[in-house]
Amino acid sequence: MNMEGATDFASQGVRERLLSGGGPSLERMPLLRPVFDAMASEVQESMYGVAEGAMQFIVDSTTLARASDMAAESERAAVALSYSVNGDANVKAVIGADRRFVFTLLEGLFGSDGSEPPFEAERELTAIETRVGMLAFARVAKSLQAAFASLAGATLALEPMESRGEPAGGARKNGFCVTCRCRLRAFGAEGELFVAIPRAALDPFRNALSQDASSSAPSPDPHWAKRMKERVTETEVMLSAVMEKTDLTLADVARFEVGQIIELPVSPTGLVALMCEGQSLFWCEIGQKDGSYTIRIDDFVDQQQEFIEDVLRG
Repeated sequence: MNMEGATDFASQGVRERLLSGGGPSLERMPLLRPVFDAMASEVQESMYGVAEGAMQFIVDSTTLARASDMAAESERAAVALSYSVNGDANVKAVIGADRRFVFTLLEGLFGSDGSEPPFEAERELTAIETRVGMLAFARVAKSLQAAFASLAGATLALEPMESRGEPAGGARKNGFCVTCRCRLRAFGAEGELFVAIPRAALDPFRNALSQDASSSAPSPDPHWAKRMKERVTETEVMLSAVMEKTDLTLADVARFEVGQIIELPVSPTGLVALMCEGQSLFWCEIGQKDGSYTIRIDDFVDQQQEFIEDVLRG
């Protein structure tokens, strides 16, 4: 190193030196990229039930960035939401997306076939468009937590806090965060979503994330796989037949009395939702047989329509 180079290096701040060494720190967590890939794969699979046509959601890059840079990017994003990490409100992750991501997702939800040019507009998102973005973030957060648990054997709990919150470094704006950038492609359009996690939040998982992806996945045992399939198919689940739901305030509930009749907006001939683990599966007709209530499966629940109605209700 010549004198000029040594002077430049000496004049760098501690942050710059740490950032210049950020690449190797990611290399010491080789399992991190497969975790993000698994997250993206699960998100894409979850879109099959709510979007028309093929939508591709893939990881574009995984990098280390300053928390202050990600804070600025969050402010520029069309929609962004902060999450507390493992219950610590001072350690915040952030998920954000640009307008094209939201517009591309909406194209899929409402049945685009790609015959028209993708919609683009430099404007603020509407309330419904923002709601769609937030629902997508919820799926990303859920898939990321599942990927961490499955591949790294670690619990990364993400709880939504507020939109436009301080991202990825908490109060430490001079900190660093791992940033995963993903792309949603469909119908000739594409948009970007990013997930930024504070570097400090990943420190407890360093040993788990330092495993090589290939070595951390043992070869499957056919006998074990057969037994697992048998046990899974024998697992008991709880089914619920839900006639109708109604919204009440806490004050309404506090005034409940024994013998009180609560009216529901449902008719005797209306369909009943058959649910399992909070997921609507079928629409059914209610009846009676041998003195007991029965339900007869009438049709599958349209997940796409349910998603759209959830957006409109929000």
